[in-house]
Amino acid sequence: MNNLRSTIIGCLLCLLLLSEASTGMRLPRETKAVWQRGKDASYEILRQLEKLDIKKPAAFETTVQFPQPIECSDSCDPDSLATTNKLPCLTKISNGLRHYHDLLAMFSDPTVPTELQNALDILLELPLLNESEPGAYLTQIIHLLQNESGNEGRSPVSRSAVPGWQMAPLQNLTLWRLQSFGVVAARVFSHCTALA
Repeated sequence: MNNLRSTIIGCLLCLLLLSEASTGMRLPRETKAVWQRGKDASYEILRQLEKLDIKKPAAFETTVQFPQPIECSDSCDPDSLATTNKLPCLTKISNGLRHYHDLLAMFSDPTVPTELQNALDILLELPLLNESEPGAYLTQIIHLLQNESGNEGRSPVSRSAVPGWQMAPLQNLTLWRLQSFGVVAARVFSHCTALA
């Protein structure tokens, strides 16, 4: 009887959390200043990438996994950000940026500016994207229930797992993909700053 009662209470708690999330619950410490810091850092990433004059990479096979691009189903469009819960979009951005952060740490090329890594660090420390914030538990519940956590998590990449000949093209591919990902992230932060 106690097990059934605990199960029912647990289910009700999950339904309550999902209900609050689907009605556009505000994230912890979601303020205009935090959104503005995110906007500034995301635009700094784009500025640093623009300085590198990244060319579209030639196709080559690699075992390195990249974050999935931000898609329509991630609710990162302006209408969704204004009317629905921002957690799925911010979780996708957070997971992607963490993965790109890990990939960039693998390269020791001095032509990649430290300002790029610093801007990524600033973004990942924001309460909106920081896994240690109170909203992270709710985010994890949502992703488990929606079965979206598949390849979105951080995939540790080690330099020794990549053949030497792949390092230069892999770095270019990483920067090129980060640029596309960063454009959408910057638009999300810019739009949310205007909404705050």
